[in-house]
Amino acid sequence: MFNQVDQEKLFNEYISKGVLVEVRKLSKLWDRIQKSDKIEAHGLYAKQKMMREGGTSTRAASDSAYPTAHSSTPGETLTYLKRAQMFTMHFDGFAMELAQKGGAEMDPIEFEKKGLFINMANDLSRQLMGDGSGVMAFVNGAVTASATVVIDHPLYADLRRFFKKGMKLDIYNGSTKQADSVTILSVDSATQITLTAAVTVADDAKIYREDVYTGTEGSGLGEQMGLDGIIRATDPPAPNATAGLQGVLVATDPEWKCYVNGNSGTLRDLTEILLTTCFDELEMPELITAMLTTPGVRRFWASKLVAYKTLPNQKTLWGGWDGLPFIYDGREIPIVSDKFIPDNRLYGLSESELKIFVTKTGQPITWEKGDAGGILQKVAGKNEYQAEGHIFSNLGVPIRKDAGFVLDDLNVA
Repeated sequence: MFNQVDQEKLFNEYISKGVLVEVRKLSKLWDRIQKSDKIEAHGLYAKQKMMREGGTSTRAASDSAYPTAHSSTPGETLTYLKRAQMFTMHFDGFAMELAQKGGAEMDPIEFEKKGLFINMANDLSRQLMGDGSGVMAFVNGAVTASATVVIDHPLYADLRRFFKKGMKLDIYNGSTKQADSVTILSVDSATQITLTAAVTVADDAKIYREDVYTGTEGSGLGEQMGLDGIIRATDPPAPNATAGLQGVLVATDPEWKCYVNGNSGTLRDLTEILLTTCFDELEMPELITAMLTTPGVRRFWASKLVAYKTLPNQKTLWGGWDGLPFIYDGREIPIVSDKFIPDNRLYGLSESELKIFVTKTGQPITWEKGDAGGILQKVAGKNEYQAEGHIFSNLGVPIRKDAGFVLDDLNVA
């Protein structure tokens, strides 16, 4: 019914755009961070040049002698592309044929349940806020032949934002898989899930999405990197830990350590002095163009602004990327909320330094081709079709210390 030309047009001109519109509406970072397709295609990685160490041969003098030459040290980092999203979409043949013949732009909601787009955007957001390890949560207490699993996470008190009924999980104790492709029957509370089958897993075992775990860093292996793996003072965890972030270790590179302002787990109020301190500690504070925080911290900041009468009748109270204002050296910098930011935390972001690498800017979705070269695969015995697609991407940065800062241990409203 659909030739290859028709399929290419339907998917590349209509369906892909519709999916991306939905994802952009729901994932702030995916929408905001600049995309780049400057990759080494044969290896599926991005190569970024960086100044590893600046020259020091400059000084004042008491005589006519010039300083002894000391050259700057160049370097480069490799950002591997990941299979950030692999998805299957289901289509009704009647709707597809009408759209093909009418030639009108199609509403993707008519072709696939909106829940798929919500889950896709949420998973991209979760990855872009994470540390690149793929760990969603930890088993809190050993489980023996039971379908009920208590879970926890050092950065999140409520894990319901991560887990959904029907989601498939793998559970690893170290490199040993203890549960394979188990399905969530119900999300019982902020810290408990029930599976469709009994499992036996160790205390502190790590929970991943199905087929996400990897023991090594490389192209197509595991989840993409996120803010928690980049904007920190230490290396991200395994599988990146042995080589650091993008192959550069924090301990041996002065350009690779971000500023983190914590309070040893004791919560404190978000104040103008705290925010100003974070900016003052940066070498190039002018690079910070936005701040991301939790809805609770954002509400706390809004209440402070209202109390001091600095936020009268402003549209920014309604949210969006414009956010609530903070003024540093005359610049108004927005504070925006995102539900996947770790609890009690605020990130200062340098949008010019962070890059999401994709295979093709403007068209990050790639649709699989079948044996006949078409995109659609007919469902046997039905006037229905399915299509498989993927997004290859990863978050990278050329100079880590310029990527932003972390302000942690904040009170919420």
